[in-house]
Amino acid sequence: MYRKLLTKKFFRDNPHKEFSVQQVLYSTLLYDGIEQVATEYTLKHMLQSGERGERIAQEKQMIRAEQNPEVVFQLLRKNIDVINRTILIDKALGFEDKILPLVIEKLIRSDHDVFIENAIRILAKSKKNYSPILMERYAEFRSPYVRSLLCLILGFRGEEDTIPWMMDRYFETKKRYPDDTYDQGPLIALSELNARFYID
Repeated sequence: MYRKLLTKKFFRDNPHKEFSVQQVLYSTLLYDGIEQVATEYTLKHMLQSGERGERIAQEKQMIRAEQNPEVVFQLLRKNIDVINRTILIDKALGFEDKILPLVIEKLIRSDHDVFIENAIRILAKSKKNYSPILMERYAEFRSPYVRSLLCLILGFRGEEDTIPWMMDRYFETKKRYPDDTYDQGPLIALSELNARFYID
């Protein structure tokens, strides 16, 4: 339906930047499970003992034992060791119905990088597809960084009719923030939408 918008010329004229936060996060979301593999390797080969290894083990036990969704939600803002991030995300997804509405509301005003990146991972993996809500409320999200990352979610989970909307977000962001990488979120989303709907 929107194949004519996503031409080879468009992607040639608008290439991805070689490195951006958006590209790194996209790769992590695309290859689901890669973080877990990296975590297991690190624990097995590098952190078998020592102070950090003990702290990681204690933190992991605390996350797994927690049964209060509000506490789990608060943990999403804490500097949990990166090794335990997948455990925390999985724990939060266990309380998805209670936590996701809180995550979206907090994300509207947040500029806390740890929380933002955890929230994006949760939205990408949630059972419910929050794309319609994210598109409807997109202008409410204050941070251009958050809006850029939300586009990644829409690239993975949006419907085909997301494409013209995403095209508008790309050009708008590119014009408004020429010295930042915020435009990479909608651009990568357009590549993902193209791959999902038009590339056999």
